Amino acid sequence: MNNQLSQRYRIIYEAYSKFANGINRCGSVGEIVEDLQMHLKYLLNFHSIKLLLPQEEGFLLLSVFSDDISYRIVEKESLLPFEKSLLQKSIPVRTSDIPIELFRTESDFLKLKNPELWGWSFQKNDRQVLVSLISDEQKPFTFGDVEILKLVTDCLEAKLQEILLKNQLANRNKSLSEAYKTIKLQNDQIQKIVENQKEIIKERTREIMEKNEKLLHISALNAHNVREPLSRIQGISQLFEYYDEKAIREELIPKLNTSLEEMDSVLQEVIEMASQELISLKAEKT
Repeated sequence: MNNQLSQRYRIIYEAYSKFANGINRCGSVGEIVEDLQMHLKYLLNFHSIKLLLPQEEGFLLLSVFSDDISYRIVEKESLLPFEKSLLQKSIPVRTSDIPIELFRTESDFLKLKNPELWGWSFQKNDRQVLVSLISDEQKPFTFGDVEILKLVTDCLEAKLQEILLKNQLANRNKSLSEAYKTIKLQNDQIQKIVENQKEIIKERTREIMEKNEKLLHISALNAHNVREPLSRIQGISQLFEYYDEKAIREELIPKLNTSLEEMDSVLQEVIEMASQELISLKAEKT
């Protein structure tokens, strides 16, 4: 009897070593599934095992059937009543009252002989893992198997957490990389806008300086042209008190009229030049 027990433990130890080594080499949840399909059947008797690992967005559900393994993220609201009880109270479950939702089809349930549902809430490093297992007379599960199941669960939980954390880190790095690219693109666009504004300001400044130079040139030219006839008019007006009426009428007034006509002509030119410049400025602005 002792030899049989010793041999059984040796077989379980070898099977667990292969299982654990395989899990440690896994780099994805898909690879974990392959390792479970290969080794788990040599460690435990079961018809199905269900693992629930709490995550930020819900629970990672790992469903293991005899011939099929699947995984997905589920919400807390989708947990079954006994699972919610395990989550809150951590009291182990053993019952023949099995929710039909744990079976893929009703025929899977009908094939079993006196099935039992086992459930646990395993704690490790402040992390909680919910485990449920269905067995029957054909594939019996006993209290002596709980420690093996706990070892398997600890090994799976540690590796799954590692992979999930790596995936989260990769996703966050990807988000940061995309955010950096977006910010860089926006900065490049802003820089182009700034450079364009600089060019526009530079061009507008150049245009204003050219227009100011034109206006200064016109102002200087007009001041010179206006000053000459204005000076003659001023000089003639000062001679009125020294001339008699006849001399004023015959000599000064004709000269005064000539200077006034010249003054009028110069002013007309000033008005014409200013008008043309204003029209030019408006056309450039448009």
